[in-house]
Amino acid sequence: MHPHHKTGILSLGVIVSAALLPAQTLAGTKDLFSTQNVYDARCLADIPPYVKNAKNQDPNQTQVSITADHAQADLRQSVNYSGNVEIVQGQKTLKAEKTSFNHETQDIKATGNIFYQDGEVTVKSDTTLTTNLKTNDTRLDKATYRLNGTLVRGYADEAVITDQANRVSLRNAYITTCPTDNETWKISSTEIQMDKNEVFGEAYNTLFWFHDVPVFYLPYLNFPVKNQRKSGLLYPVIGWSSSDGILLKAPVYWNIAPNYDMTITPTLIGRRGLLMESEFRYLPFQGTQGTMMGQYIHHDRKRPDKDETDKFHERWLYTLNHKSYWDNKNYGIEADYTQIRSGDFNYVDDFDPNSVTTIDNQLTQEVKGFVNLHNFDASVRRLRYQLLQPDSQLLFQPFKIEPEVKLGYHDTVYSWLSYKLGMTYSNFRVDHHYRSGSYYAQRIHLEPEILIPLIDRKGISLSFREKLFYTHYDQSIPRSGYTNFVVQYLTVDDLKPTVDRFLNLSEIKGKVTFTNTLESGKTLTLEPEIQYMYIPYKNQDAIGLYDTLDRLYDFESLFSYRRYSGFDRISDANRISYGLTHRIFDEDYREILRFQIGQGYDFTTQRVKLFRLDNQNYYPRTPISTALNLSPVKGISAHGDLVYDTEDSELASWSALINGEYEDFRGQINYRYKRDGNQTMKNEIIDLRQLGGSVQVPLGRDWHAIGVMYYDLYQKKNIDSKLAVKYDSCCYSLGVQAERYNKPNNYTLKSRNETKFGVFFELKGLANVGADTSFTAETKLLPYNDTVNLSK
Repeated sequence: MHPHHKTGILSLGVIVSAALLPAQTLAGTKDLFSTQNVYDARCLADIPPYVKNAKNQDPNQTQVSITADHAQADLRQSVNYSGNVEIVQGQKTLKAEKTSFNHETQDIKATGNIFYQDGEVTVKSDTTLTTNLKTNDTRLDKATYRLNGTLVRGYADEAVITDQANRVSLRNAYITTCPTDNETWKISSTEIQMDKNEVFGEAYNTLFWFHDVPVFYLPYLNFPVKNQRKSGLLYPVIGWSSSDGILLKAPVYWNIAPNYDMTITPTLIGRRGLLMESEFRYLPFQGTQGTMMGQYIHHDRKRPDKDETDKFHERWLYTLNHKSYWDNKNYGIEADYTQIRSGDFNYVDDFDPNSVTTIDNQLTQEVKGFVNLHNFDASVRRLRYQLLQPDSQLLFQPFKIEPEVKLGYHDTVYSWLSYKLGMTYSNFRVDHHYRSGSYYAQRIHLEPEILIPLIDRKGISLSFREKLFYTHYDQSIPRSGYTNFVVQYLTVDDLKPTVDRFLNLSEIKGKVTFTNTLESGKTLTLEPEIQYMYIPYKNQDAIGLYDTLDRLYDFESLFSYRRYSGFDRISDANRISYGLTHRIFDEDYREILRFQIGQGYDFTTQRVKLFRLDNQNYYPRTPISTALNLSPVKGISAHGDLVYDTEDSELASWSALINGEYEDFRGQINYRYKRDGNQTMKNEIIDLRQLGGSVQVPLGRDWHAIGVMYYDLYQKKNIDSKLAVKYDSCCYSLGVQAERYNKPNNYTLKSRNETKFGVFFELKGLANVGADTSFTAETKLLPYNDTVNLSK
């Protein structure tokens, strides 16, 4: 075959793709066949998969195959093919009734039932395609096109390519993502101009059509033709709430530079006024990124509420989230900082900023630097809190940590010993209006450890561990009436300015694993384990509580010496702990059941208490702890855990969760109970009894619904509930969502139900308009939580 024919089919492929695809479309196209739960199978029927075209391909090294019913050649001037012409080169295919190639003019012409396809685009036309291989000037009439691997398709009366295939002009063209037999919407333009040397293309007389009815018109529109962002208006967000009325966001995007941008969002809140929000994102160099966000409302018409003591109208918030990493994240700096106006305790609940999370009604302000090498790690941290409650309503005020320094080193000596060295320095403080009421403390904690594996064979392990604890405290104790509040029930006389505490842990732990494989292919294991642990008693009442609280008791904590979080209390122990784990694996070694049960026995009564006034527990046996994880078949799973107090012969806590999934149906129901495990806004200790559930059901081929409910059985009130209905076709979706949740007031320490309502509209593959809604089981207050813990 003459070399010109090789050049012809390859160049033609590039030209046809250029006529119908902007550059960034090719770069950003994804194959929807690999994307689950986005479109169902009917939407992807007859859509060829996306395969990225080869770049810099040498046409003289790529084989060309030409078949036709008839061929006529004039070697000096032209070659003509007719009747079922098919030209194939690599992944490019051109079909037509007739094709001709003129050697002298380098013109190619194809007519009748034209079909062109490569990895990225499919084009069809019943008329004529002409192109010149010298100039790359091309004209294609009355063509339909499809972007492979996507729902995007369209039509053009005329496509003209000039200037070495750099300039593309489309006349009377439209684009849609709807199937050919159900063209619900489309966007049309009388003329579209694109230049590969420019960042943006231009469209004239653009109309948005819905069911053949024009609903929106733009005389002029420009759009990116390269993988670059463009400044301009983003799609609006619409919502409604029972307390604030209508909400309308009109975001404006500013593309400052390729690695810097900003979104400015004026938000009209019906009963409050105009809230301004800006978000600045930056990527100054590799490994570093961050976001700064601020909100400001000059005059909140709903403030001051009659229950709010601070009489101001101006409200604001700003946040910083920064991350810098080097050397494959072996070194790094992280910052997470949020601040609101002092005394504006309801700001987060009133405006619900997306980038802000609260922990125990506190905003965190943290900066951390770290080193994480093979045997050595170190970190420096500064942590502050901004409280979202008045000081008068707090039981305990958290300590700031300025700074905390951690150093750690670990290594092994051959295979018979491993050791760790750890040191933590912490500087705690709580500021008071008067300097005499401020409280400061410094803590140095050293924790060396050795671990000796006495037996380490298949199915049998036995190890010995020895750990030392040395902690030094310097406590600057305030002498004011504020002291008892700050130091958490510990009076000045209880605390000492300087305390040294020296303790050691001795532990021996063994485990045996019995395995049995059945004829059915299932594998069963039985794994008994036992541990003895000794820590001597040391009176620690002279030490303040800076970062130490009770830990949740469960099967895993049964074998831990850490009865409390933090270092301010290290409990004495003279305990033997014993547990049993039973597992079942199917023939593919998927874990389908795990059952665990354990208990501990204290040879001597534990004497260390968190608070000085806590009751002493003399009962030698710990509660029985059990856990069950089950997945008998794919699509059904369950989790349950239970703690039984043998001293009082009653349940201390239990929870249960069941998941179900079949085709498009998903459901979950869960329950939690913990004795004295909840706290009201007025700091009253009550039982935790909460029931929750979620369900996602198909209501037909295109309709889906989600219902979520969480209810407090003890307080007999709704926590959070949501109902959402969505119509989801191949070319657009429409959703309605209503949510009712418990909204607190941090001034009155009361709560009330808040209702939010939103409508969401999406053109598949193009844009979405509507409320900040997500069609998931997530709610405002509670995430979707699956506690089933099984190996896959």
